[in-house]
Amino acid sequence: MISAAPIAAQQSKDVLTAGTYTAKVKAIVCSGCGPLIKQTLEKMKEIDSVSVDSEKKTVQFAVKKNNTVKLSDLQKALKAASDKMGMGANYELFDLKALK
Repeated sequence: MISAAPIAAQQSKDVLTAGTYTAKVKAIVCSGCGPLIKQTLEKMKEIDSVSVDSEKKTVQFAVKKNNTVKLSDLQKALKAASDKMGMGANYELFDLKALK
């Protein structure tokens, strides 16, 4: 069974270690948002296997084995993508949890 645990209990707030994570996305406003979020995260060399559920406004991604990524770097890349999309899109992640 997959369970989610709050990130703060597992590691530094800004550094995500290898593993799979799920998070909510503030504002997915159109059918183009999901693919843009996926494309943005997949461009990061530390990230693997991204999936976006536009209806539930969630994203799931994995940090590759032997890698770490700063949450602030993820947020910065997603902010640039949502600014590019416009229309009130806001890809800021919240309620981030590690899956076990």
